[in-house]
Amino acid sequence: MKKIFATTLMSLTLMNVSFAGAGSMGHGHDSQHWDAPFYVKYWYNNPVSANTHSVNQGEQIFQKNCISCHGKSARGDGPLAKTLMPKPTNLRMMSGMHADGDFAWKISNGRGAMPAWKETLKQEQIWHVVNYIQSLSKRMKMAKNEPSHTHDDQHGH
Repeated sequence: MKKIFATTLMSLTLMNVSFAGAGSMGHGHDSQHWDAPFYVKYWYNNPVSANTHSVNQGEQIFQKNCISCHGKSARGDGPLAKTLMPKPTNLRMMSGMHADGDFAWKISNGRGAMPAWKETLKQEQIWHVVNYIQSLSKRMKMAKNEPSHTHDDQHGH
């Protein structure tokens, strides 16, 4: 049994290494793009409904823990961002482009200057943050469809 498990684990690891670059090809990211292991999208299913309550919870957790690097508006422009390599991700750009499990895995495990939050946050809290991040793409789309100002606002009437 141990031999089967070890063989399976080795196979998954080798497949992950061989496909690591394939997932980012043509994806519009620079060479610093961080791919979660390929199996994450199949094994990490979001158990938390992406409702208003969850998104609000996620935003609160994000504001408390993530803004020093990712910035208040999640654009990767927090006060520590200039000192970090690789630079923190602009989550507004990544929102909606990756599976929930990708974000959950990255938040849980961290990389480089990005801490592994699985020891600090509960699993449910991580999923709330994922729901908040995924909501950012919806907010951007809504903002693009809303007029930035009215005629009266522009001219002070």
